[in-house]
This record gives sequence, C-alpha cells and structure tokens, in this order.
Amino acid sequence: MYIPITVDHIARVEGKGGIEIIMSDEGVKEVKLNIIEGPRFFEAITIGKKVEEALAVYPRICSFCSAAHKLTAIEAAEKAVGFTPREEIQDLRDLLYIGDMIESHALHLYLLVLPDYLGYSNPLEMLDKYGKEIRCAMALKNIGARIMDAIGSRAIHQENAIMGGFGKLPTRAQFEELREGLKEAFPMAEHTVELFSKLEQYEEVKDKEMIHMAIKPRNGIYGIFGDYVKVSDGFEFPVEDYQKHIVERVVEHSFAKHSFYREKPFIVGAISRIVNNADLLYGRAKELYAQYKDLLRYDNCFANNFAQALELVYFIERAIDIIGDILAKWPIKPRDEVEIRDGRGVSITEAPRGLVAYTIEVKDGRVAYADIITPTAMNLAIMERHVRMMAEKHYQDDPERLKYLTEMTVRAYDPCISCSVHVVKL
Repeated sequence: MYIPITVDHIARVEGKGGIEIIMSDEGVKEVKLNIIEGPRFFEAITIGKKVEEALAVYPRICSFCSAAHKLTAIEAAEKAVGFTPREEIQDLRDLLYIGDMIESHALHLYLLVLPDYLGYSNPLEMLDKYGKEIRCAMALKNIGARIMDAIGSRAIHQENAIMGGFGKLPTRAQFEELREGLKEAFPMAEHTVELFSKLEQYEEVKDKEMIHMAIKPRNGIYGIFGDYVKVSDGFEFPVEDYQKHIVERVVEHSFAKHSFYREKPFIVGAISRIVNNADLLYGRAKELYAQYKDLLRYDNCFANNFAQALELVYFIERAIDIIGDILAKWPIKPRDEVEIRDGRGVSITEAPRGLVAYTIEVKDGRVAYADIITPTAMNLAIMERHVRMMAEKHYQDDPERLKYLTEMTVRAYDPCISCSVHVVKL
C-alpha cells in the first residue's frame, strides 16, 4: 500500500513549491520537490533588445536578489564588448552587492528560519518573547537596503548601476552615514552568530558525498566576483566553461531544471563559500570561524544557516573597509564610456543563495544570445536528495512532524523558487 504525504505549499520561502512523499510498507518510495510556478523566459524576451535595455530586464527575475542579477549581467555584457571597469567602480559594485547579501541573509535567518527552531509558525508570533531578535532582523535588513538605495538608486532593481559604472554616486556625507550605520549594525551581526551557534540544527542530514561549488575570488579576499569556479573535489574551471561542467536537465515533476556536475548533484551557497574559501576570511569573521569551525559541517545542508550568520559579520566588516577605501580615493568619477562592440561575455558571481551564471552575446548592439543559471536551479537536485534523506530518517514519525522537518530542509537552502523557473521549455 502506498501512502502519499504532501506539502502543498512550502512556507516561508520565496516562490511556490511543494513536497510529495510516497510511503510504502517498506519505507520511503519516492520524494519529489514540485516546483509549480509557471516558467518565465527571461533569456528569450531579451533576444533582439539593445543590450542596455536587456540589462534592465534581467534583475526582474527576482526582487530578493535583483542586485545580484543586475551586477552579474552587467559584468557579462562588459566582457562581451571588451570593457574592464576601474578598480573604484569594482569596489562600488562589491559594496552594492554586499548590501544585497546583508539584507537577504538577515531576512532569511531571522524571519524565515528562526521560527522553526524556536517553535513558531511565523515571525510575528515571536514578537513578545523575541522582540530583540525581530528588531535585530529589521536593523540588519535596513542597512543592507540603505546601501542598495544609496548606490543603486533604490533598494530593488537598481537602475543606477550601468555599463561602465554608475549614473551618479552618493555624496561623501552619504558614504560616511552608511559607514556609521554599518558600525552600529556590526554587534547585531555578532549576536546573530552567537544566537545560531546555540541552535540544534547540525545533525539532521549527513551527506558525505556533498560537492560544494563556489567562486574563486578574484582579488584573494573572500568575496563575490571571480574568474574561476572552485569545486570541493579540488577541481577548478574558468567561468567561461560553466556550461561544460554545470549540466541542466528537465525533470518531469518540476517547472525548473535540475543541475549536475559530473553526473552528481552539488550545492552552492554560504556553506559552499565557507568550505572552499574560509582561508580568505579576515577580521572578526576569521576569529568566529576558528571558534565555531565544528558547526560549519561540509556534509550537512543545515550548516548553511550558520554560514550565512558568519557571512553577515564578514560582509558588514568588508563593507566598512570598502567605504574607507572609497573615501580615501574621493572624489571618484562615476562612469567611463563603453564602446558597444560584438562579442560574448560570461560572468559568475556569488548571489546570497550561491552561484549565478550569465552568458550574454552582443551583436550590432543587441542581445543575440543569453543563458542564465540561478543558484536555486543549481541546488534543486541536491535539495531533493536531502529532503529524501530527511524523510527516510523520520518516515516512522507523525506525518505532520515529517512535513515540518522536510520543509525545514528546504528552507536551509534559502531557495528562491521564482528565480529557478525561468528557463524551462516543456
């Protein structure tokens, strides 16, 4: 006899997805992550558009990580036309991207994940007893949004970021205000690490075969942009070769493809960045990594939550340092002219949820070809495997507890389901 256990809607994730577990007398027979949002063809709708117009379309893939999409697309387009930005422009792009990272991590950890571990169905129920944590969440979220608003012109879909640089730059006083805000937020990031270090979240799923993939930072400092991808098996490949090593496949039960590396699922995200690049951390984050290294398990997807907490500390300190460098070079020219030529460019960066890959081909000033793979599309195959492992571990539990634990497994990945469904052709 087969017994279906179904989660129609996974709560507290971006987008709409469900879980289907088929049980038999022998245990778990089948597990599916049903990604049921309609496909959105962002590559196709930009073909034939002027490259500048297309760069305004790509961030609409996701409001949560629009800066990630914007900046990755810009770098791919600039590579396509043979343009390399100045160091000051790259620093400003790093800072804008970090704003996205801070906001996204804060929202995920405090509002989407923390209720699970404290026994609440939603963050509003936490207000009376955990008001400090909610205030901390909003303060961290707000400083990330302030960075994006100041540099990108708004917190969502940052149109001020353009090829060659920026339409305009904040004033020196605005940069100084951001730096002070980051310094005020820094203790809250440290509190986040301490809080998540005490949660019992690291022993539920152990997968000794987990493969972690992350960017190899270009400047030798733990970060976002790079020219090579590192794999935890010791292999590295240039970002231009990602289509050779990250293979997407259509699966029958999902509107999003699953991704594989050497025929195996792999994981991207904060924990994968730590696994591959922990030696590049500096400052307080480096100290906290040494203190809590045992919690950052390479074989457990739940360690992604703690890795995000550690990254909050790192990226706030990094943002403070970048602003110091910017002010030391002040004034800065906001933009250089870009000559639009024919070519093909590839960029892979570290979005909050992991690697995001863009290929853009430009011909006669217009997009002739585009390919995008998002972090959640890379994670779906291994996410489904870990949901199955959780189900196999707890299949004899009460069905409601089984649903709860499998949803927690999905939330550990911080998935952006809407991001993942834009490329499928059925």
